[in-house]
Amino acid sequence: MVSAGIKMNFNKRTLILAMALASTQTYAAENFSDAFKQGQLKGQIKSYSFDEDYDSNDDADNNIWANGGYVSYKTERFKGLSFGTTFQTSHVTSIDDPADKFKKTMNARGSVMSESYLSFQFGNTNFKGGRQYLSLPLIKGSGSRLIKESFEAYEITNTDLPKTLISFAKVNKYQTRTDKVTKNTNAATFYNDDVQRGDVGGFYDIGTDGALSFYLKNNSIENLNLQAHYVDFIDEVKDVYIDATYRFETKFKPFIAAQYYGSNYDESAREDSKLLGYKAGVSIDGYNLHAAYTTVDDEGSVIRGIGEAATASFTNSSQTSGNYHAGTDSWQIGISKKYNNLKVKLSHTDSDNPISKYQLKQTYAEIGYKLSGAFQGCSTSIRYTIYDFGTDADAKDKDEIRAKFFYSF
Repeated sequence: MVSAGIKMNFNKRTLILAMALASTQTYAAENFSDAFKQGQLKGQIKSYSFDEDYDSNDDADNNIWANGGYVSYKTERFKGLSFGTTFQTSHVTSIDDPADKFKKTMNARGSVMSESYLSFQFGNTNFKGGRQYLSLPLIKGSGSRLIKESFEAYEITNTDLPKTLISFAKVNKYQTRTDKVTKNTNAATFYNDDVQRGDVGGFYDIGTDGALSFYLKNNSIENLNLQAHYVDFIDEVKDVYIDATYRFETKFKPFIAAQYYGSNYDESAREDSKLLGYKAGVSIDGYNLHAAYTTVDDEGSVIRGIGEAATASFTNSSQTSGNYHAGTDSWQIGISKKYNNLKVKLSHTDSDNPISKYQLKQTYAEIGYKLSGAFQGCSTSIRYTIYDFGTDADAKDKDEIRAKFFYSF
């Protein structure tokens, strides 16, 4: 009986060990052909309708309805190697835009291969090179329009250190939303010398010789998340971003956070600058509340990075790039709540900018809903925003509605 019990325990342990080993091999192809057969295909169909109504200039009113989406495919790994690609497409169904407000964001017709990369993994180290999406504080492509921004980059990541991610990257090119984006604004320089025909954006050179990136993320201290990002936009500016968030384990799940931006310009005529930010929040009965404040040095402006989503400022909202300008103080309050498949969010941001036309008060309400049953995979969102731009002669107040529909497969 004793030997039978030992044998039974041994068999159980063997079975558990075999299952564990099998689970680690499930996602590795045995040969090159299987790597493609076992690859993953996913995509999304998008339909976006944007409408802007200006208080003081009827000629600036505009609306657009655009449809498109993406298809993405990634092979399974074979001997550590994998390949991935993503095609995006955008087509304008209708547009009324006499002032050409959408030329840099939504008015794009055509398709682009936004991802085409090789990836190699060895232990806890991974190399990924080619066209790819990046999501770093100072280098981040926006996906808020039909065409998501991308980059040409070569990145090495490592997770050998406990609860730590380290990333080194060389970033050479930046893919914009449309080909009407000919130069960067409030970020690192890039150049688009192509003919602008209203196509989707291409991949354009960043500065004189690209950018060098170093990123570190660590959460080895319980409840404390730290991240730091350093980017040398070669021959232009050296940018540093650091933030820390501490969460308390109490009933209302409070948190406090602080952030730092630092921009050191290669050009002596431009003043170096920094931004400091503070944020706090709580959760009460499922309602998530937060308040944030940021301030920029009076001497110079801060470079927020490259990519329209490189906006890590705690007071950032849908159109608040001005809060990185010299001498700007901004604050924000917000509340959000999730009811099953329904998400509701309300936010108000106020930026006091020394330049009149960049002063901004912005309030928005957003509702998102994920459908189920016969419409599984579908989701929709509506955002209504009130903008109070500038003062006196620089005033450009407007209301905006953004309606989006997605089907993900």
